[in-house]
Parts: sequence; structure tokens; C-alpha cells
Amino acid sequence: MAENLLLMIIFLPLFGSLFVALSRDNNGTGISVNAAAVAVWTLLFNIALILVLFSQMNTESDNIQYVTTFKWLLPQTLSISFGVDVFALIMILGINLALLIGILSLRSHFKNQKFQIGFSLLFLCAYTGLFSALDLMSFYVFFVIMIPPLFMQIGMDADNRIPGRFLLYNFLGTFLLLFAVVMLYCSEPNNILIANISDIKLDGQSGIWVWSCIFMGFMFRIPVWPFHYWISSVNTVIRNPLTFICANMLPISGLFGFLRFWPAAIPEQISSLTPVFAIFCAATMLYLAFRGYSLNNARDKLFSYIFIYYLLYLLGILAPTDILQRNIAYSLFAFLLVFSGLSMVAFHLEKENNKSPGSLNGILCILPKASFAYSLLISVAIGFPVSALFWNNFIIVSQVLYTNVYIGVTAVLTLLLAAAFLLQHLYSLKDNECMLPTKDTLRDVDNVQFGMCLAVMSILFLSFIKPLWFVY
Repeated sequence: MAENLLLMIIFLPLFGSLFVALSRDNNGTGISVNAAAVAVWTLLFNIALILVLFSQMNTESDNIQYVTTFKWLLPQTLSISFGVDVFALIMILGINLALLIGILSLRSHFKNQKFQIGFSLLFLCAYTGLFSALDLMSFYVFFVIMIPPLFMQIGMDADNRIPGRFLLYNFLGTFLLLFAVVMLYCSEPNNILIANISDIKLDGQSGIWVWSCIFMGFMFRIPVWPFHYWISSVNTVIRNPLTFICANMLPISGLFGFLRFWPAAIPEQISSLTPVFAIFCAATMLYLAFRGYSLNNARDKLFSYIFIYYLLYLLGILAPTDILQRNIAYSLFAFLLVFSGLSMVAFHLEKENNKSPGSLNGILCILPKASFAYSLLISVAIGFPVSALFWNNFIIVSQVLYTNVYIGVTAVLTLLLAAAFLLQHLYSLKDNECMLPTKDTLRDVDNVQFGMCLAVMSILFLSFIKPLWFVY
């Protein structure tokens, strides 16, 4: 029964996207009430299935559970396996909730709603498959097919101005990972479980090439200098919150790849480079923190904040220990909800500000519901002890400090700078002296969006008390 539930969780968004494609727009206005309703009910049903699967899971164990395997009788038997552990299921739940927030955010963004929603569900299907894949082939397939739906979302949102770096960097990453997969299959002709990759006997030169390609393939998904240009170029052309949320969730696939493949019995020549990349992570975090001060746009400040935290989690993953997996999972779950909620409000403020071009300063003074929601979410984002983000980030930073004190101090300084520029921006948005004169022309977030923000805050608060509070 549990195995069937897992398959339903993976492929239900695919069927949802087909129903979205068959739905009708409302009078050609771009508003797709039918598509949004199908997507919301699909996500709510999927979340319910995830909670049922959680209730049947042994949450004290970090082992893979509910494994299901399919075999095809080709010239050689092909076996494909799916399964989840606590980390993977928490991430699947977080991504479903983040996309639910993103779809509700589209209520005030009318352009190409139907297609944006449909491709976001395809993106979710691929992402869920990636988190559930246990064998190398299915992991690689889902790793690749995540890109086309996101590519289409960005293309429609940006008037077909697709940033070339987005295609180049993701193409290079998937090509390098393909090279590693082919070399592994040359050494072991049967389909390989990811957990058994380190048992494959590779000579010194082959091992260096395989692990280098795996490392670089995942690194192209994460905005470490010099690989950060692709995601920053995408951020400049995105115009709606759903696409912004999907694009900024993509680096989690790289983090998850490192968690599944790293650390393992890798050649010493590769493992010795890990501290070098940790230095690049810390330097990029510091650059993003100072960049956050130089930008005035709420979305750009949010972008800097998001990737500072992704790099912190990467530092935790690269630490020579696997005891942080639970802490990273709990922190990433809360982080997904925080940045999705902030994206909803930030894009609403940007849209309302376009009615009277100028600075956003003072806009929250005349939008009480947006002000309340944004202030609460910022309090969580900067590390107030009201969610799992607080304790688990504290543990991750402590481990990074223990591993390398200089990198750890840099990470702490960066987090303090990120909190400072978020607070500075919040103050400017609530500054009475800068209040906009066009009060009657601006519209507050609607009751559905405000209610979703309150629901997010409730989930975050309960996660502070007990991260897996929804498990009976």
C-alpha cells in the first residue's frame, strides 16, 4: 500500500498538468480559474497523501523506506527503484507547499496563468521523482527532465528572452553527469543503486574522472562562484512569483545530489579539493551579503538572501560528517516556506508599485495585511526563534565552525549581514515619512493570500516546537 502511495505522489502532478492543459481560460483574459482550481486540489490531495505516508513511516530511522522496484525485460534486465527516507519526504512536502503558495500568488498576476501552472506541475513531478529515485538511471532522467518545464515557464514569463547562461550552465551540468553515468555503466553493466556506487571498483584515473564529473554536475546547479551567473541572469527576467519560486528551488536538486552521492569512498585527489570549494562558498556568501545592501528591489534582496542560505546548507553537506542530514532537512523545509511566502508578498508589492513608478519606500504603511505578513516572515528569515530554521541553522553553523573556524566565522558574519539588509529594507517599506500619496490606487493582498501567509506562520511555529509535529 505504501509503495503505491509513493507512486501516486510522484505522478499525480503529471495527471494534474494534463487536466490543466484541458481547462479553459476565462474569456481570453489570461485569468485561469479552472486551471488554478485543478492545481490547488491536486496539490492539496498530494499533500494529504504525503502526510498519510509520513504517518506510516518510522521517523526515527534515516534508512530508505517503502521501496518499490520495476523490471523491464530488455536485451538486458533493467531494474528501476523508488523509495524515500525522512529527508526526501520532508523535501517533497516542502516543495508541494511552496508550489501551492506560488499558485495562489498568481491570483494578481494574469499573464499566461494556465501554462505557468501546467508547467509548474510537470516541474513538481520531475522533482518528486528525483527525490524518490534510488537507482542511477532514474535519478539522472529526473535530474534532466526538470529543466524543460522550468525553461518553458521562464520563456513565457520573460517574453521569450531566455537567458543563454541558464541553458549553457544546466546543459553542461547534465552533460558532465551523463559522462559519469556512462563510465559507471561501463564498469557495472547492470542498473546501479546510488547507495552502491562507492562499491564499484574504479582504477585511479577513472575514479578521478567519474567523481570530478559528478561533483561538477551538481555544482552547476548551485550558485557558487563562478557558477552563479546563470541563476542571477534568470532572476532579472522573471515577472511572476510562481516562476521565481520554481527557479529558485532548482539548486536544491544539486544539494540533494551531494547528499545522496557525498561523502563516499571517493579518490583522495577529489576529496582534497572539498576545502577549496568551501572557501569559494564562503566568499560567494560574503559577496551576496554586500550585494544585498547595494540593491533596492525587494526581489533582488530576497534573491541574495535565498542563495546565502543555500550556500550555508552546502557547507553543512560538504562537512566530513553525515549527522547533519536531519538538521538540513528541517531547516530547508522551513526555509522553503519562508522564501515562498516572502516571494508572494514581494511580487505583490512590486506589482502595486508599478501603478505609481518610484521607490517602494513607505508602501507597507498603506497595505496593512501585506505589512503584517511580510513583517512576520522577515522575523523568521532573520533567525528569530519561532521556527525550525532557528535551531537547525544554529546546529549547522556550529558544525561548520567545528570543521573550519575561518569559514564558520565568515558564514556567521554573512548571516548577520543578511539579517541586517532584510531589516533595513523592511524599515524602508514601513517608513511613515516615505508614505506614498496614491493610497486609493493600491490594493492589499487578498484574503486567500493573507490566509496562506498565516497558515505558513502556523506551520513554522509548530515546526519550532516539534519539526515532525504532523506525524501522529
